[in-house]
Amino acid sequence: MSAGRFATAQPFTITNRHGRRIVGLLDAPPGTAPVARTLVLCHGYGGDKDGRYLRQIAATLLAADVAVVRFDFTNGAGESDGALGGASVGGYADDLDDLLDFVRRQPRLRESAIAIGGHSYAGMVVIVVGARRPDIAAIFFLAAVFDRTAEFDMAATARAVAAPITIILADADREVPAAQADTLVRVAGNRVVARLSIPGADHNFTAPGSALALAGAIREQLLAPPPASGSS
Repeated sequence: MSAGRFATAQPFTITNRHGRRIVGLLDAPPGTAPVARTLVLCHGYGGDKDGRYLRQIAATLLAADVAVVRFDFTNGAGESDGALGGASVGGYADDLDDLLDFVRRQPRLRESAIAIGGHSYAGMVVIVVGARRPDIAAIFFLAAVFDRTAEFDMAATARAVAAPITIILADADREVPAAQADTLVRVAGNRVVARLSIPGADHNFTAPGSALALAGAIREQLLAPPPASGSS
């Protein structure tokens, strides 16, 4: 598919509740019509908004007319303010919360069904924010960590999430064991609607074809129709 199919990613900068700059990119389908679905992607600890797997997800979803927002957490390794040594789940959750408020103010995205996806360390972040915000349409837990923080009771937090959760594992992940996802499944119960695995994928989805497979799995889950009423 030609590059002309997509609008150029629009850079933006906002100020979070702590007075720090958050720098990001908004990839939206061409045109001026409202966008039905939006995915906000969160990189992991030490990552940034330009990770190859994030760019692949954006390209794949844009082809399906889904808007994608990528941004650098404050106290991260990207362009936003702060130093990586100050990173915390709570601080990143505040960033995501403020970013979601920004997304809701965008005219084309105001009525969009907004999903959030977190890779690695940011898995905890999207669960925390999903518990805070009943307007979240879906959560994607991507090769992610669930219970490696003392800042939150993650089990209680996960039980407060209303949105459906899709877990996508990296089959050859040497950094985050599958037991992290297993724990989320146990505590979140039927909020977990899918537990998928990308064959041969390493933690950062750098293995050939793995980022594309990840993006395709997210697309299929995001665009799947809801279960029929009364179905088991």
